[in-house]
Amino acid sequence: MTRIGIAIGGAMMLCTSSVVAQDTNPVILGIYFRCNQAQETNADQVVRTTLAPIVRKHVTAGHLTGWVWLNHNQGGPWRRVFAILGTDLNQMMNVRQEITDEFTTRHADAANRLSTACASHDDYIWTGVSTSVPNPNALGPASISAYHVCDRSREGRADEIFTQVLAPLYKKHADMGHITTWGYYAHRMGGIFRRLETFAGPDHVTLMNMQNAIYEEAGTTHPLAMREFNEICSWHTDYMWMNQTPQ
Repeated sequence: MTRIGIAIGGAMMLCTSSVVAQDTNPVILGIYFRCNQAQETNADQVVRTTLAPIVRKHVTAGHLTGWVWLNHNQGGPWRRVFAILGTDLNQMMNVRQEITDEFTTRHADAANRLSTACASHDDYIWTGVSTSVPNPNALGPASISAYHVCDRSREGRADEIFTQVLAPLYKKHADMGHITTWGYYAHRMGGIFRRLETFAGPDHVTLMNMQNAIYEEAGTTHPLAMREFNEICSWHTDYMWMNQTPQ
């Protein structure tokens, strides 16, 4: 992750002893691309050489707290993720438009190369529910994200269970150095997925082991709560991502 200023980035928290205050609640504006696998490296080159300098200007100016470019390692049809990070949704919407305008008008050839390589996408806006206090510069090369489909009438209860049961376990493993950042985010705008659960670290094998450990402990110590969580958010899609954000 790339970041200048206050550490907010890919993982932040709400209201426990190690949380970010409500007025710095993190927001993610994510574009999830479907790409032609034979042309994905063209998209990566465009981001590295053309889009990254545009985005960095807004991070340096304090308009954003960071941004990421993630490459598909395993999962569903999404092949790349471009996301900008901040705490002020209104400002972020304006910044996204400014980035788009500069990219498409001043660098039309590069924009066409990106749209040719990645011809369709899904847009999501996520807001933080329970997340770690991050060190974005130490995000790590690997991450795992679970995109949950939930019963909208009971989502608040799922958020309570995550905050009370799963968040302390994620924090424990972060404090032990097993993972770098973690977060649980709520749907604000986008498609069918209602909650984003994500965490990062050194490699995917380590992350899968930590995921197993966290959920096994949660299921042992709070079986009824975890059963309720799984009933509310009854299915999900998993992705493994590689952090390829240009420095």
